[in-house]
Amino acid sequence: MEFLDAFLASGTRFTTPILLAALGGLLTAWTRDLNVGLEGAMLFGAFFGVVIGLTTGSWVSAVLLTAVLGAMAGLAFGFLVSVLNVNVFVAGIALNVLGAGGTVYLLRSWYGVKGTLSGDNVESIPRIDIPVVADIPLVGAILSGQTVLTYVCWLLVALTALAVRYSVVVRRLKAAGEHPAALTTAGGSVTRMRILAQVWCFTLCALAGVQLSLGQLSLFTEGMTSGLGFVALAAVIFSQGRVLLLAVISVVFGLSSAATVVIPESVAPPQFAQMLPYVLALIGLIVLARTSRGTTVRIATPSMDAR
Repeated sequence: MEFLDAFLASGTRFTTPILLAALGGLLTAWTRDLNVGLEGAMLFGAFFGVVIGLTTGSWVSAVLLTAVLGAMAGLAFGFLVSVLNVNVFVAGIALNVLGAGGTVYLLRSWYGVKGTLSGDNVESIPRIDIPVVADIPLVGAILSGQTVLTYVCWLLVALTALAVRYSVVVRRLKAAGEHPAALTTAGGSVTRMRILAQVWCFTLCALAGVQLSLGQLSLFTEGMTSGLGFVALAAVIFSQGRVLLLAVISVVFGLSSAATVVIPESVAPPQFAQMLPYVLALIGLIVLARTSRGTTVRIATPSMDAR
């Protein structure tokens, strides 16, 4: 029972950054501007979360200001792909490369350290213990002892699912990708919706990075996302635009990532456990390719003449 509690608690913590980034990427999939740079955006979020935490000594300031920086970065990225017509796939790949190299450069040029950035005044995001619930086997491991970002993450899942059914904004986001000419005719702005999707994506990716650096730890290490951004991207692709399916897939990936922590080396080599999320992603891609055979699956930039 203790092993299962530890596994579920760890799986919930790993699910949070994956699901946050995936929820951000979902909107860019709706607008057919799928952002493949989730990994790089998460890395920058993790880095600046610790930088702001070192400067202010407050985890609240770190979370809020990093989210603001993420929104500003999303605005710039959205301007590039929506107004300047930069290829969104190329821009996303460049973002991943920039995230991997840029955080290392900033770490060494700003602080003169290699590998890890930490400090005594860096506050980690506190975990919330829910009375009574915390004592329930299995359930307590999932619902209690998590950071506020975990609860915010699942609240966003519920709100996004409701927005799909009732929100005009979601209809416009989807129309910007599927029927841009119709949206323009109805008086909407395709460019505005595409930029909004990128702002939302970068904001949630920034929060996902903060969850890694301040929610699970209280430090930044080079490459600390360890491919979770790509796992989130896979979840977006597998879900095919469906919110609840996205959440389920993220949980599966989160649990498989937790296996890298809780499975002892006597049971399986750590390298095998580390491969699990990516093996699942590969299997999922194969299944998706076979089930969509004969069907056109397109996540691309809308035609230029519709803008």
